[in-house]
Amino acid sequence: MSHNKRQLLETSLENEKTAHKETEVALQQASKALQNKNQELENVKLKTLKLVNEKQIELDNLFRTIIDPYILMDLKGYVIQMNNAAIDFFGTSLKKGSFNVKNNIYEKDMKHMVDAFHEFLKVGSLRNFQIRLFDKNKNLKWVDINCNIIFDVNQKPKLAQGIIRDITHQKQQQEFFNMQKQQLDIIVEYSPLGIALIEDGKILKTNKTFRDLLNYEEGELSGLPFTHILIEEDRRKFNNHVKKLANKKAHSFSIIKRYKTKNAKIFKAKTKVSLVINTDNKDLKVIVIEDITKDFINQSLLMSLNRLMYSVLGKTDIQEIAKEIVTNTSRLLALENCAIQLIDPVTKELKKAANYPKEQECSVYNKIANDVIKKNNTLIINDVVNDKRYTKENITYGSIIFIPIIVKKHVIGLLYSKHSNKNFFSNHLSKTLTTITNLAAVKLESATNLKLLIETGNKNKELVKNLRRSNKELDDFAHVVSHDLKSPLRNMNALTSWIQEEIEDTENDSIKENIQMLFNQIDKMDHLINGILKYARIDQVNSVNRKINIQNLVENLIKTLYIPEHVTVHINSKLPLIKMDKFRLHQLFQNLLSNAIKYCDKNNGFVTVGATEENTCWKFYIKDNGPGIPEKYHDKVFKIFKTLKDLNSSTGVGLSIVKKIIDMHDGKIWIDSVDQKGTTFYFTLPKPK
Repeated sequence: MSHNKRQLLETSLENEKTAHKETEVALQQASKALQNKNQELENVKLKTLKLVNEKQIELDNLFRTIIDPYILMDLKGYVIQMNNAAIDFFGTSLKKGSFNVKNNIYEKDMKHMVDAFHEFLKVGSLRNFQIRLFDKNKNLKWVDINCNIIFDVNQKPKLAQGIIRDITHQKQQQEFFNMQKQQLDIIVEYSPLGIALIEDGKILKTNKTFRDLLNYEEGELSGLPFTHILIEEDRRKFNNHVKKLANKKAHSFSIIKRYKTKNAKIFKAKTKVSLVINTDNKDLKVIVIEDITKDFINQSLLMSLNRLMYSVLGKTDIQEIAKEIVTNTSRLLALENCAIQLIDPVTKELKKAANYPKEQECSVYNKIANDVIKKNNTLIINDVVNDKRYTKENITYGSIIFIPIIVKKHVIGLLYSKHSNKNFFSNHLSKTLTTITNLAAVKLESATNLKLLIETGNKNKELVKNLRRSNKELDDFAHVVSHDLKSPLRNMNALTSWIQEEIEDTENDSIKENIQMLFNQIDKMDHLINGILKYARIDQVNSVNRKINIQNLVENLIKTLYIPEHVTVHINSKLPLIKMDKFRLHQLFQNLLSNAIKYCDKNNGFVTVGATEENTCWKFYIKDNGPGIPEKYHDKVFKIFKTLKDLNSSTGVGLSIVKKIIDMHDGKIWIDSVDQKGTTFYFTLPKPK
């Protein structure tokens, strides 16, 4: 072998050894790196297992501590896992065998459950699904279910999990609330009061009564401004009250308003407007209306009857009384006509006393009228056309009423009325006319008696002289018919009793107040009668004149009269002795003092009594700080029946008695008064001789 070849082989062998050593070093390094990696992987594995165990513990704890029932099941409803709450709810566990939730679904809800399950598979979740399930005690429970699908690695539905919440109590509360709301809605809808909800001034909702009052159908009022149904004259006043609500100056207000119905009729209603508390910053108001049109009619009727009673008070002429009654009755009750006929005491025939308006009568009417008088019963013909007593030639009206005027069981005349409408004279109207007729009977009899008295009295000059000295209004009837003046009170009581029957079941305070007002007027009439009798008899008292200590008399009166706490009565000077009868002096000072006390309207009222001596007489004065009497009434207040204020207890007789007593003793009485500052009554009485 040549030297070159050997050298080449040695070099190759050396290179191979070097390469082999490098390979061994590389293998050693790779092996070491692999060992390091294996160690790292082992560490990661340990950490992962630890983390998985920790998470599993957390999940187990969470699973056990969920308050509501939790179940994990397959898609056929078989439960795979359930928490303690679920075990307690269904009364079973997986240790007892397989359990399928579908077996506990209420039969009537099964279709609903099937439909929801199909939707569940499409969407992948179900939220707030409500259904009925049987619990372990076979009690039916409402539950709220929230669940979702668990997918496998291929994203195919594998399992389902969810939480079941018992909402039976909430459902019962909701059903109870809904029932109450439904009942409340019915109460509101059919309430006798009209109720409307207003938003920003426009009608949002109304109940049936509200719509019926205004003659609108459901939905027709929605969106209309509330002022649209008010008459124009009332809108401004209503809006002013609403502004106070908007400015928080009031939370509600009540007012009487006039409303316009769909068919343009007008009615009055008590209206209450209240703010509605809300969190949406909306202007919401509840408006409640109560139709008081009938109340106003009844009130007007009472007031009109009251005026009618007073219109004939003091009148003595038969024709004048009859005319006053028929005129006021026609206006009061909206009659087309009204008339009074009286039986002539000599001929015994009916004679017309008054008509409103004037009319002609037919022979048929006279026959029926005489028949009513004979039978002494009210007659109502509701349909004159079909009454056999009438012929077509003399029919000018639809219905007619005849009411006999009875005094002490004897008919003295007839009140009748006709109307163009059939069935016009209802029971209500008939009772009212009967009451008016009873009043007419008393007044007409009194006037008739007075007429006879005057005719007889003209033959006796002394009687005429005494009558002229008496006040004109009372001379007409006081001595003859004083007992008959009590009869209007009985008729007024009859009227009041009838009204109480009509409104016995009502709760309307306005009508009750009106009835009380009528009772007050009856009481006033009683005072008036007593005053008239005192006035008529004041000059008939036969008593011995003797010296009377006025000081003692006034002091005793102050002790016996009712004096309000805000009024003080003071005797300003030593009062003198007067020679008169004690009865008349007592009447004189009692009436003047009572009058001053009654009209004292100041918080600190006072009445002062005093006297000054003059040449032939004593001048007395009674001074008060009341409202004063205008000068134009200084003479009128001494006339009988004249009062400045409409007080129930004021009869207009007291000062007339005072004037009469002073005139009888040749004294004088006059008034000095300043408006709102007070009045002083001065009068003179002669000195004792």
